[in-house]
Amino acid sequence: MPTIAQRRRFLAGLDFLRFQIILLLVTLAVRVLRWVFHVSTHFISTLFYTIIAGNVAILLILLGRPMFERRPRPWNWIGYIFLLVIVGLIANLAADVPSYWLFTPAGIPFKQAVIADLPFALLVTFIVGMIVFFFDESRAELEEQRRELQRQLHSQVQLGLSVQTDLDQAHEIQMHLLPRETPQLAGFQIACAWQPARSVSGDYFDVLPLSKDKLGLCIADVSGKGIAAALLMANLQASVKSLARENISPAVLCAKLNTILCDNIAPGRFVTLLYAVLDGQSRILRYESAGHCLPLLVHSDGTIQIPEASSGVLGLFSHWTFSDHELRLASGDALMMMTDGVLEASNEKEEEFGYQRLIDSVLASREDGAHGIRKRVLEDVSVFCEGKFLDDATLIVVTMD
Repeated sequence: MPTIAQRRRFLAGLDFLRFQIILLLVTLAVRVLRWVFHVSTHFISTLFYTIIAGNVAILLILLGRPMFERRPRPWNWIGYIFLLVIVGLIANLAADVPSYWLFTPAGIPFKQAVIADLPFALLVTFIVGMIVFFFDESRAELEEQRRELQRQLHSQVQLGLSVQTDLDQAHEIQMHLLPRETPQLAGFQIACAWQPARSVSGDYFDVLPLSKDKLGLCIADVSGKGIAAALLMANLQASVKSLARENISPAVLCAKLNTILCDNIAPGRFVTLLYAVLDGQSRILRYESAGHCLPLLVHSDGTIQIPEASSGVLGLFSHWTFSDHELRLASGDALMMMTDGVLEASNEKEEEFGYQRLIDSVLASREDGAHGIRKRVLEDVSVFCEGKFLDDATLIVVTMD
């Protein structure tokens, strides 16, 4: 592996070789011009003169460049032109000394040869000067572009770190909004799961103690993703907690939530929500689904029931009405409440997990209770979509002893 110094020497060598090729092209151009105007010339002597004059000129220009390059316009140009004239005189003299002795016919005075070659020396010097000038201009522009890109990259990196920090904090706050421990009811097992697709989620679930024998079960999905959905989810959580009471039915709670959201939600946003009240004494589940995924009930004998509900989503139309529905639960039954992130999780063939695979997962694990079902369903969904959750996935599992 070559060192940095070796690479720099190699690149410098390439630049020197390119410059010699440019001088050769200048010689050929002069040769053509003299041929057009029927001026006799010797190619070898012209090439010899051009190479010496050109290399002397570029050396002197590079040495004298600090004299003018940082001066304001037009003084930088005036200084540069003055420098080129001086350099042309010196380059002409430096090239004429060896050329005179090697190629100039006898009898021609040295002074006459120097004066005759002066226009050509100035031409070569100005060509070299323009090459240096435009090279410096291009290099300065590229350097400025590089610095600007570095500034933008640094700014984007800092912005990304700031955004990620904000997202991490939002995730932590959101975690505290969800129940840390799931309240339980005698004769039932209740387990919950929350799998956000991003740092923050638009899914919401809660298990709310309403009385000694009643629990409120709530699961919701806010439209959209990211911070906006998470903010709406936080507002929804606060509203549900303030409204959920033993004497408030699911239909009444949905109607009140709909009024609140219609007055405060941004246009085009909406919420799907399933709210249920579980009565431990009567083993009756009263529920309402506001446009949410229908729950899945697997009975102890293996029969499947998907309870129907046809109410609209929350937050779009304030005049929509809601109704209560009932399910009677029996020993050995397993109830699943979920968001569409579970059902719509897709594999590489763009097939969705769907209700049938969910049913298979529940049937395969229902002997393990609510926690076993939750674990099995999450594992099956994750394997099915190879861990690539495109939407938040949330579960509430209720089993009856």
